[in-house]
Amino acid sequence: MADEKKKNQFVIPGRPKKRLFLGLMFLTTVLWGFALYGIWWIARPGLAGIHPALPWVLGGFFALCLGLVLLGLGNIVLAIENLPFLQIGEKQTYGLINALFPWAVRLGKPFGVTRRKLEGSFIAVSNLLFARQHIRIPADKLLVVTPHCLQLATCPRKITRDPHNCAQCGGCDIGSLVALADEMGFHFFVATGGTLARQIVRDNKPQAVLAIACERDLMSGIQDVYPLPAVGVLNIRPNGPCYNTHVDMEAVRREIENIVLPKEEAGEKQP
Repeated sequence: MADEKKKNQFVIPGRPKKRLFLGLMFLTTVLWGFALYGIWWIARPGLAGIHPALPWVLGGFFALCLGLVLLGLGNIVLAIENLPFLQIGEKQTYGLINALFPWAVRLGKPFGVTRRKLEGSFIAVSNLLFARQHIRIPADKLLVVTPHCLQLATCPRKITRDPHNCAQCGGCDIGSLVALADEMGFHFFVATGGTLARQIVRDNKPQAVLAIACERDLMSGIQDVYPLPAVGVLNIRPNGPCYNTHVDMEAVRREIENIVLPKEEAGEKQP
């Protein structure tokens, strides 16, 4: 009942558009291609004066870099369209995203595309790539991490080290997550920031991570834990960022059920 009330009380954010992120990344790559061509054209006479082959060497290098970037982005498009794609070079793809993302943000501003929208689109793409891997693991190999702003601000209980200190009064979603963790058997922690979240991941050594946070923290977190597979669920911010936030518990349960093996398949005994 508590989850149903929250669902009616708070507006659950709509799904970010995956093509928004990819479109701006492609446009950014094309513009960088023109810029590199300009650099090559200006440098060509000087390089030819040193050695006739140098302009072609530099041009070939620039062309190779652009080709690899377009290949990485094209691979993501194949995944989005549910077509066969190469599961190699993912680390390089995330590195590429890190390099091009600030330029994509600048490029999106004249079109009214905010950084938050672009980050949300990245998370949607990343979650789709996660789903395409068909990861299925025992519950105790899954780590769920959420920010402390999900806890009611007036709550006196300290839950950052042990979420079971929660009284499960229903005032926030922490109690529902604790109950879900006890029911399904995954590890659940509340982090006060990115540093603690990374420490929790290192200490628990999970096989997959589900993170609940805002767009900015999810994007940086997903990239930080790579190559560990991670899926993100956006929080709901009826009171603004970092204060008495909420999460769609149905979405969390759905994501976890898609990752966690049934107890009988995982070799666990039913209680």
